[in-house]
Amino acid sequence: MSAAMKTVTYVRGADRMVVAAGLSDGALFVRFADGREGWIPLASLHLPGRPCDVRLPDPYVIELVLEDGRVEEIPWDYARHFADPRYRNRVERAAERGRKAFGHRLKRLREEAGLTHEELARRSGLHRVTVARLERGSSSPGYTTLEALARGLCVPLPALLVSEAEPPHG
Repeated sequence: MSAAMKTVTYVRGADRMVVAAGLSDGALFVRFADGREGWIPLASLHLPGRPCDVRLPDPYVIELVLEDGRVEEIPWDYARHFADPRYRNRVERAAERGRKAFGHRLKRLREEAGLTHEELARRSGLHRVTVARLERGSSSPGYTTLEALARGLCVPLPALLVSEAEPPHG
């Protein structure tokens, strides 16, 4: 064998482990154990002050120390979103699947209750357009919206989150 062979080791969960981080003018650099790296524009972090230092207290969080001494935490998955477009796309696809699944559940429950969009909206205290967008999967409900829908449908909140046909993930 004339060429040296490079050994590659796969580390389970390496896509979640931050191994390096640093500050430059206007950006935070981050590198993961699997070699992915990228820059996060500081403006996208909406920090309440200017960062002067960066720390890695563990492999899953980046701490930015602000000039006034406060510390802002950046979770690994938020950093990964910027460092790895494939991760970002995978997460966005999963979120879309979740919105669609919720929309199908909501529509099924509404139809089983014999309600129109307008009737469910009135009973829930929501706007009809909100109900329609949720059923289409084009928006995600917040907790208060979930509570309002459960109240309007006269079902327990968990019925909106997991259908009887879907086993819980665990």
